[in-house]
Amino acid sequence: MFRLKLPTDPRWANIAEDNLEEILTDHAWCEQKAATNAIGLITMVPEHTDMVTELLAIAQEEMEHFHQVHEIIKKRGGVLGRTRKDDYVNDLLKFIVKGGNRTDLLVDKMLFFLFF
Repeated sequence: MFRLKLPTDPRWANIAEDNLEEILTDHAWCEQKAATNAIGLITMVPEHTDMVTELLAIAQEEMEHFHQVHEIIKKRGGVLGRTRKDDYVNDLLKFIVKGGNRTDLLVDKMLFFLFF
């Protein structure tokens, strides 16, 4: 189990409540990015039917989550905001080795997908 390095600020719930539209937008885009990553992995392993099947299921599930969050945003009278740069994701991407063989790249991308 992962442990947080610092204790959670008890004011977090109030901060989240005050920024719910931003949090919902961020959540929606995270779902979309997860679907996109699954589709990207499919392009790397088209010959592995079992993996393609599983990755398709993941992509569909993540897009359904995107749809659900978007519906919540609309129901609250909001609109989906723009996606924004994510320093955490960009830092993770630095660990993907460039120029390696196909298998190493696939492993790196699958590990990235786990922590994304």
